Amino acid sequence: MDWPKFTNPYVGIKPPLGVHVPEREELLSSICKKDEPRAGFPYPPEAPAFWIKYGYAVYWNEVCAQTVAYDGLRQIQSSVRAPGVYYAFQEGIVTYIVMEYIPGKTALQLLEETHDKVEKEAHSIGSAISGGRIRHTIFEDDDVAPLHFESAQHFEDIANAYLERAYVGDIRIHGLARDPMVFCQSDLYPGNFIIDADNRVTAIDLAKTSILPASFAKFAVAYYRHGYGGVDISPWVYFPGTEGIDNTRALGTLTSRLFSSAEGLAEIGLELPGEKETQSRIKSTLKDQLIDEHVFDRGPTVGEVIAEWEANGRVGEHPFPGIEKCSWVGEPRQRRDDLL
Repeated sequence: MDWPKFTNPYVGIKPPLGVHVPEREELLSSICKKDEPRAGFPYPPEAPAFWIKYGYAVYWNEVCAQTVAYDGLRQIQSSVRAPGVYYAFQEGIVTYIVMEYIPGKTALQLLEETHDKVEKEAHSIGSAISGGRIRHTIFEDDDVAPLHFESAQHFEDIANAYLERAYVGDIRIHGLARDPMVFCQSDLYPGNFIIDADNRVTAIDLAKTSILPASFAKFAVAYYRHGYGGVDISPWVYFPGTEGIDNTRALGTLTSRLFSSAEGLAEIGLELPGEKETQSRIKSTLKDQLIDEHVFDRGPTVGEVIAEWEANGRVGEHPFPGIEKCSWVGEPRQRRDDLL
């Protein structure tokens, strides 16, 4: 299958005859009015022909993944579908997508009708479909890898270096490069799938999708099972594999250590010989491509600030010269009996 070229704006499938697809000016001026991280709604509301999705928490990877899924699933004549993308663009860090409207109920809605409630909710080697960092639920913090990985072996080396430091046991990833690469949708939250009246399944949210070794897909199913009160969907999922290669347990151990933040993986990875140069080279290669790299800057750590001040002879300076120090700093405040 030939992958399409993703430009900004991206013009995808043709609409039905006589149907007008809203484009940039209309979306910005009158349709997408709410300032939300992630918004989605049927349009027009009285007789929906499209689903419009936008926000700074909507990523370009979703446009790419959804288009590849739409074409690929049709090509293999799968019973599972993905909505086609009519039109998409990025404005700053906000992504706008106009896609097919899929009637039906989500798997979550059907579960809620069957049970009183869903007990728990879920919170993207290769790369994300857009070419950016891997997006997968294994990276608990933002579901996005803290580093670029240019091969399965590259990921294995850094992950095992991290496990050496963060885990006392002997569980390690092995043979990941021999694992078949798959189109991996890691976010199996039931609200991400619509089931229509004919019981056809449509995947509607592909933001956390990447091309990855099959062990990542196995882990995503295991993660789903543990996150949804023991529901096991593995009998309905086909995993290609290589005999003797199954890193599901090792990936589970890794993600349990990354629970609070994936930054530790980056810190240890960047200590490996040549890794800083590798990351710089990959970033330089990708700098002119349209990918999701707007990872929010958390600013320098306290240690980095201290190191910078020591290097520049600034230790002891008042950090905010425009603000006067309070006269009582370092001295006990006098008791005010009249306020008691």
